[in-house]
Order: sequence, then C-alpha cells, then structure tokens
Amino acid sequence: MANSQGRAYVFGSPAEVTLFSASNSVTPIVTGSVASTANEGFDLTHETDTEEIKDTSGEVVGHIVSNNRLTLSLNMIPAGATAADAVLQTWLGAGNGTAVISGAKSVTFGGIGDAINTSTSGRWIYAGGGSVKFTNSGKAMVSLTLKKYPAATLTAGTAFTL
Repeated sequence: MANSQGRAYVFGSPAEVTLFSASNSVTPIVTGSVASTANEGFDLTHETDTEEIKDTSGEVVGHIVSNNRLTLSLNMIPAGATAADAVLQTWLGAGNGTAVISGAKSVTFGGIGDAINTSTSGRWIYAGGGSVKFTNSGKAMVSLTLKKYPAATLTAGTAFTL
C-alpha cells in the first residue's frame, strides 16, 4: 500500500456496483466489486447543456444552463472465485438499465452531495455502450459509462420520470 510523507493524497476509491435491467430494478443482473484489487479506476464528470444569448452586436449578454447531469466511466477487472465466475461479471445488459453503487468515497460533485453512492443521491442509468476487452497478454477489462440526472426519479421499466 502506498504512503506519503508531508502531504496526504487520495488514491482511488473502492465501490460495489450492481447492475439491473431496464424492466427489473429488484433482481440484479451483475454484481461486481470495483474494489482496490479489481478496480482500474473511474472518472466522474459534471456536464450541463449551455446556451449563450447574444445581442444584435453579437456580444454575449446572457447564459443559460440546463440538464445538470453526471457521467461516471468505470473500468473494472472481472473477478470471481473461479474463471467461470469471473466471466459472468462481463455481462452487460440492454440500454436503460440502472446501477446501484455503494462504498465509494463520499464526494460532492456538480452540486450533488455523495454523488457516486446511490443511497443518498439516486440510481445511475446504464444507457448502453459498455465494452469488454479480452487479451492473451493480461487481464480482461469491463468498461461502462453511467449517467445520473439529479432531477430524475428512476423506476423499474422506465428509464426515468421527471
């Protein structure tokens, strides 16, 4: 384990990720630990739609922001008690599934307290676009992107309801 002298630094964050299909938010399709031994890391991004309002001279006189959202890009190493169990962790569902995340570091991001963990800030949406990389020279890698819209309440069978 890394340590430092002088200043303290943040090294990664463990997390437990559970994926659900779009039609069933009760029975998980995949549960994978994004823990220190199986986590390649994740990136959290804050995004909004913006529009500049210009006057007749072309100068910006106003700025509109809407659609506040977070994007979480996860990179995980599939792991299990056996190689067959590890392969099960590579299953990605159809679009509009949801994800529950727990155990991550608590960060306020994009104005959302404890933005990563779903117990306080709501579920993530898996919109599709994940990938699995198999290689003969190293570990397999699962990559997926999740989105969170703070104004949306996620329910089973519905991507989100405003």
